[in-house]
Amino acid sequence: MTLSPSVRKGIWIAPLLLATLGIGVAVVVGVADAGPTEQTEPAASATSGSPLLTEVAEQIALPARTWTASGTHTAQGYTTEAAKTISVDGMKADCDNINLNKKLAADFRSDVFGPGMKGFFPKCQRVAPGTNKYWFTISSADRAQIDKLCDPRTTYPVVHDEQHRTYWIDKPFTCTSRVGPS
Repeated sequence: MTLSPSVRKGIWIAPLLLATLGIGVAVVVGVADAGPTEQTEPAASATSGSPLLTEVAEQIALPARTWTASGTHTAQGYTTEAAKTISVDGMKADCDNINLNKKLAADFRSDVFGPGMKGFFPKCQRVAPGTNKYWFTISSADRAQIDKLCDPRTTYPVVHDEQHRTYWIDKPFTCTSRVGPS
């Protein structure tokens, strides 16, 4: 993701494309001439001009200044925490749900990163038996969280997804783009 050259009311806007819906969307990723490295003031306080995006930013407490990484990662879903039997139905349901509704995680993997990571998952694809590939854009006011996300040595414990009755093991995240506050 690259920063747009346009500045509105001191806000740098990073465009995202919701391809399935055919709608261009802008997400606040930083404020020009920002101060300290960590800031908890919500981005919604300086609106991007969209009531929908302002409401989303307020609801998920999106910080005004963030580091953002985009890329892909894979995950495997299992029927039990022992991770022996692939959950074919759970993995398919998760991909179908993400491709239809997109996924916005207000506190992404706090068990690994601590609080504050905001994740957006617009696309999922089955790439092998028992493996889903996910496209992501993840932001945090804490650069160390983004560094850890993009570190291929980061390991992820099994996590249970009640919606799809599936136990997931996330594989390392491959960050193809990283943007910091200006």
